Amino acid sequence: MANQLILADNPRVRYATGSVMYFAQGIPYGLMNIAIPAWLASEGIGAGQIASFLAVIVLPWAFKLLSGPLMDHYEFLPMGRRRPWVLAAQFGLTLSFLGLIFVERPAEQIGLLMLMGVLINIFAATQDVAVDGMSIDLTPVEEQGRLNAFMAFGKAVGWGISSAVSGVLLVTFGLGVTAIVAAVVTGVIFLGFTLTLEREGERRLPWSAGEAALEHRPGKSMSALFKGLNKVLWTRVSIILMLIMFFDGLVGGYGHALMPIAAINLFGFTPPQWSQLVAVMGLAGAGVALALGPMIDRFGAKRMLFSTITLVALHAFLLAGTQSLWTDTLYVKVMLSIWIMLGPVTMVCMIALAMAICASVNSATQFAIYMSIANFGSSAGSKIYGMVAEQTAYHEAYILLGVLTVVLIAALSFHRHRHAHHGTGARKIAPRYTVGMGTSGAGMYWSGAMRCPKCRSDMEQLEIEGTEIDRCLSCHGLWFDAGELEKLRDKKIAAEIDFADTGRGKDYNSIDRYRCPRCGGAMARMVDPKQTHIWYEQCGTCHGSYFDAGEFTDLTTVSISDFFKRFTTPERG
Repeated sequence: MANQLILADNPRVRYATGSVMYFAQGIPYGLMNIAIPAWLASEGIGAGQIASFLAVIVLPWAFKLLSGPLMDHYEFLPMGRRRPWVLAAQFGLTLSFLGLIFVERPAEQIGLLMLMGVLINIFAATQDVAVDGMSIDLTPVEEQGRLNAFMAFGKAVGWGISSAVSGVLLVTFGLGVTAIVAAVVTGVIFLGFTLTLEREGERRLPWSAGEAALEHRPGKSMSALFKGLNKVLWTRVSIILMLIMFFDGLVGGYGHALMPIAAINLFGFTPPQWSQLVAVMGLAGAGVALALGPMIDRFGAKRMLFSTITLVALHAFLLAGTQSLWTDTLYVKVMLSIWIMLGPVTMVCMIALAMAICASVNSATQFAIYMSIANFGSSAGSKIYGMVAEQTAYHEAYILLGVLTVVLIAALSFHRHRHAHHGTGARKIAPRYTVGMGTSGAGMYWSGAMRCPKCRSDMEQLEIEGTEIDRCLSCHGLWFDAGELEKLRDKKIAAEIDFADTGRGKDYNSIDRYRCPRCGGAMARMVDPKQTHIWYEQCGTCHGSYFDAGEFTDLTTVSISDFFKRFTTPERG
C-alpha cells in the first residue's frame, strides 16, 4: 500500500489528497465564519463585537500571498518540496482548534476567541498555499481542471458539514466539545496525509529513511516578485479592478456580519437552523456557480457579474422594504436562501473578471493580490456593520447593504478591459474558472501562468521582434504559439533566446508524451522535414510547438554534419 500512495505517480491519490486537504480547510470556515457568529448572537453578544470578530479573523487570508516566497526559500527536500509545509500547517491547525477549549465564557473572552480565530486561519491559509503549490508542482496540465473540481468540492463539503454539525454541537455541548471534535477530525486528516509521499524514495517523517528526489530551486524574493508587477498592477484597468475587488469584499463582509445576527435576533432562527440553511444553500449556490463557466465564456465576466450583483442589490432593497413579511417564516427562509446562493455565484464571476487581466509572468502573484484586496474589503465590510449596528434598525442596515452594492455596480461600469485576439504572438490562455466558497478566498484558482510541460517549472515570457514567446526557467525549453516559430526562425534570434544547453535538452527530449501546456490538447510528435534528427512536439488544437534546449538553435543552423545525421538518426516512433 505504501508504494501506491505516491502523489507524483498516481492521479487517484492526487484527487483524493486534494479533496481531503481542502475538506480540512473548510472546517475552520464552517465553524468560525458560519456557526460561531450565529451562536454568539444567541448567547446575547452584541452585533458590534460579532462583526469585529469576523473582521479580524479573516485577515490571515488577506496576507497569505506572503507565504509563497517563504515556502520557496525554506525547504526540506528529503520530505518533498511542499509536503513538509502541508504537514506543519495541518498539525498547527489541529492544535489551534484545541486552543478554543480555553474560551469558557465567550461574552467575557471575545478577545481570546478572536485571537484563536486568527491563529486557526493562519494555519488554514498556510495549508491552502502549500497544498496549491504541491498540486501545481505534481499535476499534469490535462488533470488540472479535474483536480480543481475535486478540491472545490472537498472545500464545499468541508464547510457545509462543519457548519451544520458545529451549529448543533455549540448549542448542545458548548465550544469546548465542538473544538475537540474539530481537532480530532483535522488530526485524523493529518495522520492520513503522513502516509503519502510527493515522490518515491522520499521520507515520510523527518526521522524516516529516504532521500531528496529534487534539488533546491530558489524562488523569487519578495522584492523581485513585486518589481515585475509594476508594469501591470498600476494600469488603469488593474486599478479599477482593485477597486471592484475591494467593494465586492466590502459587500460580502458586511453581509456575512449582518445576516447571521439578523437570522438569530430578528427572524427567530436557532444556531443549528441557520448553520444548516447556510450549508445546504451554500452547496446549491456552489453548484450553480460551477455551471456558470460556459456562460461566462459566452457572455463575458463583466456582463455576468453585473447581472449577479444587480440581483444582490435588488435583494437587499426588497428585504428592507418588506418589513410586513418578516414574520412569515417561508418568506424569510426563501430570502435568506437566495442571499446565501448569490454569494458563490458572485464570487465565481469576480474571479473570472480578475483572471482575465492576469496574463503576465507574475500572473499568479497578481491574481493573489486581487484576492487579498477582496479579503481586506471583507474585513472592512464586517467592521463597518459593527460600527453602524447599534445606531441603525435592521431595515436601515439592509438599505446600507444595497447602497454598498450600488457603489460596486458603479465601479464595475468603469471597467473597460478587452481580451487580445488570438493571432500571432497573442496570449492564448484557456479560461479556467472555479467556485469561490466564501469571502475568505476559498477554492483553488489556476492563474494564466504557464508551466513547462516537461520539468513543471515556471516559464518566463520573452519579447523578441514584437513577438512574445515562453522559455522554461529550469530546463530552458522554448514554447512557440501558432505562427511564432515561422516568424522567429532566424539564427541570430536563436542565439539570443536558446541557451543551447544541448546536454540537458537531450535528457528531456525523451519526454514526448504530454498534454499542451497552453490549452491541454494532445501533442503530436513531429520531425523537421529538412533536418530529420530534430524531434519536437506540436499541439493538434492550438498548434503551439515545444522545443527542448538547443533544438531551436539546431533548427536555424544548417551544417555538413546535418547531412550525415540523416543516416544515423532512427525514425521517430
